[in-house]
Amino acid sequence: MRIGVISNTDSFIPFAYTLAAQQLQVYVFFSPPKDAFVHQKVLAFVKQAKLSFTEETNANNDLYHWLQGGNYDICFILGYPHLIRLDRLIKCPTLLFNIHFGPLPGFRGPVPVFWQLKNGIDKIGLSIHKLSSKFDAGPVVWAKETNDLPHYNYQLVNKLFSQLCIEGVFYILQLLAHRMPIPEIDTSKLTSAYHKRPVLSDVLINWQIMSSVAICNLVRACNPWNKGALTSFNGQEIKLIDATIVTQASNLATKTKPGTIVEAEHRLLIYCKDDNLININMLFYNECFIPGYQCKYLGLNKDTELG
Repeated sequence: MRIGVISNTDSFIPFAYTLAAQQLQVYVFFSPPKDAFVHQKVLAFVKQAKLSFTEETNANNDLYHWLQGGNYDICFILGYPHLIRLDRLIKCPTLLFNIHFGPLPGFRGPVPVFWQLKNGIDKIGLSIHKLSSKFDAGPVVWAKETNDLPHYNYQLVNKLFSQLCIEGVFYILQLLAHRMPIPEIDTSKLTSAYHKRPVLSDVLINWQIMSSVAICNLVRACNPWNKGALTSFNGQEIKLIDATIVTQASNLATKTKPGTIVEAEHRLLIYCKDDNLININMLFYNECFIPGYQCKYLGLNKDTELG
């Protein structure tokens, strides 16, 4: 079986490695990302694994030539940034499936992990669906969910999903190997929603509106790609990298404003609108990673208001 992999991220490496370890023929088509480290990591992997590798140089034509000339039985797409035009592949018999790191149809869009963490849903999930003429809109054929754990952040969930999707890939391959139909999951009763790529307002902490739980969820969703959730101090950006709810603030004065530092001597505690405190274990300020207990040296003292 000739299996194609189309991607622009290193998240495809675990399932491509597993396929190759099973002595299956794997062919990789890679669209170089802006992240040079990811690019180098992928190049090192395909060289070490001795996989057939094609790097995209022309986004308008290269993929279509590769698909039409490769005679692949099936292709899995993970993270490819461009809409694949199926009208240009009418004569191509290859089965095309997209691996999406979000439950469908509720988390369509380019960064579903961010929105799942920010929204604080109890169970996070991923899907595999048949490719269609619209992003993340084809029939779902495999889905999996898992509990959202407190230590999960954006990067950890992406790494987790890159492992979990192996199950879905082999589920589909087993059906094909036994010449069995691939059943579709009925999602007609589920709410469909498209979530755009995050902009400034999506990563900004609004102390007057957001609860302590919402702030901690946003911090996780922004770590490490944005170096944390954004707030400000004296007109300068501060990004909170790690935050946890530690206690209720029932003993504080009622006039305390959300976003106010209430302790800065040995740890950094900030008051939130729901009368909870959050402990900031690490933040990013002036291009430096700074532990919460050292923030007093930067002027982040008790009664300082953030945001």
